[in-house]
Amino acid sequence: MNEDLEMKLQEFVSYRIGHGDSISTAERRARRIKTLAKYLDVNRVDTGSIFKYVEERLRKGIKKKSLRIELMDLQRWFEFLGYNVVLPKLKKEPDPDPFIPTSNDLIRIREFCLSRKDRYTWMRNLAIVDLLTTTGMRAGELIKVNIEDWKGDSLYIRSEKGERDRTVPLPKWMQEELREYIENYRYKTDPKALFTSRTGRFNYNKLRALIKYVGTKVGIPQLHPHSLRHYYATMLWKAGVDIREVQILVGHARIDTTTRYTHISQKELGEKVRDRVEEVFSFRQKLEPKGQIHVKNDGSEPNGMGALGFEPRSAGLS
Repeated sequence: MNEDLEMKLQEFVSYRIGHGDSISTAERRARRIKTLAKYLDVNRVDTGSIFKYVEERLRKGIKKKSLRIELMDLQRWFEFLGYNVVLPKLKKEPDPDPFIPTSNDLIRIREFCLSRKDRYTWMRNLAIVDLLTTTGMRAGELIKVNIEDWKGDSLYIRSEKGERDRTVPLPKWMQEELREYIENYRYKTDPKALFTSRTGRFNYNKLRALIKYVGTKVGIPQLHPHSLRHYYATMLWKAGVDIREVQILVGHARIDTTTRYTHISQKELGEKVRDRVEEVFSFRQKLEPKGQIHVKNDGSEPNGMGALGFEPRSAGLS
């Protein structure tokens, strides 16, 4: 990639932050434009090339959702360059159920972190995974957390998407884990940041790489930071927390987003009670006659009985 585009991308990040994007969202947009530059001339609008790119990607099986995100970022990029253009819009597909790790998955992840020899690195990594799990924070929110945001039994979270900031409770074991990490393992390379590396505040790219690495190592390659957020919301709902309270705790702007977790739980409930449903509604088998009644080739029934084993109504009663 040439230096001119690199400089423009840096300006684009600042531009998008100024227009309401979080830092992580603006950086993700820039990364997508950088990738698109391998296939398109992103410095000028060529709708023919864009349509061709979309067609080729669809033929290769890429999901429409992924393409919609690319086109949305490209739209924002052209706006930044000063072009007035409307890019193609793809019909939205139903969102698939998100991947949600199980409690056993999380136990395996903790065991893996605790088995590592580099205690400074892995006690921090363990605290990161556990805090994502017990607070439902987004990745971009976690990297912004400062030491002062930890209030002992709760954590103050700065919203990543322009929603209200929120305070969430912490289980006692999480409080103890954070205290041990801060007192014994935290790198003092940043005076404010809760999570640090040898060079400063732990950043977004390192966080995503960490979760992907841990997931791969324990046999959960689909693990990502947001899946731990899904786990948090789903477990709260299963525990009987009101859906609007779940909405506040996860920081959703719209209740519709949160109610998705009720659908997931209901689906799981359906699988759980399947055997009971078979048992409860077994009356059909109990009512069926023991012997099988055969219909004659001419359509008449033996012994004057109907095909279901009872006499036909008389003409006066039909």
